[in-house]
Amino acid sequence: MIGIMILAVLLQGPKKLEIEESKIQPPLVVPAGTAIPIALTSRVSSKNAKDGDGVYGKTVFPITVDNKIVVPEGSHVRGKIVEVKRPGRVKGKAELTLSFQTLVLPSGITIPIYTSLRGAGGAGTRKGENSVEGDSSKGDDAGTIGKTAAEGGLIGVIAGRGKGAVVGGAGGAAVGTAAVLLTRGKDLVLEPGTTIEIVLDRPIEP
Repeated sequence: MIGIMILAVLLQGPKKLEIEESKIQPPLVVPAGTAIPIALTSRVSSKNAKDGDGVYGKTVFPITVDNKIVVPEGSHVRGKIVEVKRPGRVKGKAELTLSFQTLVLPSGITIPIYTSLRGAGGAGTRKGENSVEGDSSKGDDAGTIGKTAAEGGLIGVIAGRGKGAVVGGAGGAAVGTAAVLLTRGKDLVLEPGTTIEIVLDRPIEP
């Protein structure tokens, strides 16, 4: 009898698992154009950085879709330095081009991302889609020349009782100018904790 019952069940075949379509939740997608603020966890400087070096940060604010958190605060973001430009000796500003490419959620899920930069938290000026430009050193250069000229003039006054002031000032200015020409401008430094805002170029589905 038991054998007949088992045979009857087997002949019926597997039962279909019926799921109501209304209960199926659509995937949560973070749309392109979403801004994600991150705080750097590594120091980046145009003085010693090289193309290809890694850049690391963490999200500082949760990203939500339909009132649900899809990218929690503290998610890791990995990227790399694409290009480094040192400041020039006469003109030119330091520049760092960054590309953030990977998002790692606290659950361990790794998601490739395509992003652009929107800002660098006051540490530099955004230039283009993925670059940050440092400050100019013109003010410092003028100060160096002026200070050296003043020191030279003072030495001239002491040495020549006033007669050597002009000569000393001119000599000091020349020394100051030479110092400026031999010294590079300000390097761009992004310290740990610097907030960088990245923007998704493509949607992601965590």
